[in-house]
Amino acid sequence: MCADLTRQTDAAMAQWYYSDEERNRHGPLDAAAMAALHDRGELGPDTLVWRDGLDQWRPWRELAAELVAAPGFAPLADPAHAEQASAERTAAAVAAAQAGAEARHSPADAGLAPATDTGLPGDAAAAAAGTSTAPTAGAPGADSPYAAPRAAVAENSQVVQGQPVVAAGFWRRLAAYLIDSTLVGTLYYAVATVLFIGVFMVGIAGDSGRWLESGATLSAVVTAISTLSYVLISACYYAGMESSSMQATLGKLAVGIKVVDADGARLSRGRALARWAASIASWLTLAVGFLMAAFTERKRALHDLLARTQVVDRWAYTARPELQRDELGVVTWVVLVLGGLIWLGVIGFIVGALALGLR
Repeated sequence: MCADLTRQTDAAMAQWYYSDEERNRHGPLDAAAMAALHDRGELGPDTLVWRDGLDQWRPWRELAAELVAAPGFAPLADPAHAEQASAERTAAAVAAAQAGAEARHSPADAGLAPATDTGLPGDAAAAAAGTSTAPTAGAPGADSPYAAPRAAVAENSQVVQGQPVVAAGFWRRLAAYLIDSTLVGTLYYAVATVLFIGVFMVGIAGDSGRWLESGATLSAVVTAISTLSYVLISACYYAGMESSSMQATLGKLAVGIKVVDADGARLSRGRALARWAASIASWLTLAVGFLMAAFTERKRALHDLLARTQVVDRWAYTARPELQRDELGVVTWVVLVLGGLIWLGVIGFIVGALALGLR
């Protein structure tokens, strides 16, 4: 009983955070504010919450009893009743904070420096309890809500096993590839153009540009610049993004998928680079390696099998597996339709040019 009372007192003096349906983080909030949200029905049983002392986000249904005497999840019919309950809980939280401050200034703690009241809602209670609200990097609390805001995928970086996993199908992966290849291609042509101009300027300035008169030399220089530029840009983009906290390229983020290892964990930089290098094998098979994602187990392409990786829904291996989806989203449909129209236009142009050439 004493342990329960201590836990409830700590909860009343802690700072709370909660995450809405869009994965936006709200807080810090004191106990009274959380109880008021509960009374208004804004905190559902599956809403993820966090407070001082927790090592990870947990559903509100597991913690509601710490702040609400009889935690029900239906909103109150009378708003005035909710306001009155909120005011009562605010007074209780302040009283608990004052009790904690008096206990800390007792003779047994005479050598301790008093906590500083920041004046912020909720901070006063935390200060009175003597708790720290700034975990250091690398500490167990480094992934707490007090850390700097990150992408939604990063907030779910902890691997949760034992839940259904939705693998990213071929069409979602194709849509992501169309986006990524467009971005990489645009960046490549921009960089290559600048390099070509620089090479020609240097060549013209030195030795009257005689080396440019050799077709073989010029071809070798152009080929070397083109190949090296594309390899560096592509490797840095794919390996860098897929090993980052987002676990996905911009194209994959757009269609709601990510890349993980065989156990669902974030890729290391080396594993991500190995996956990019293995994609060469998928190209050497005349793209059959990419088509393997349409019919293999867990929908893995050849380079996924070689690198021991998998592409899954962005919510796979997280605490919210129910948010995964099998169907194609709006972004995927738009990208596939636009990509199809462009390819049809290119094929039509080639066929028309060949027909004119045969006349």
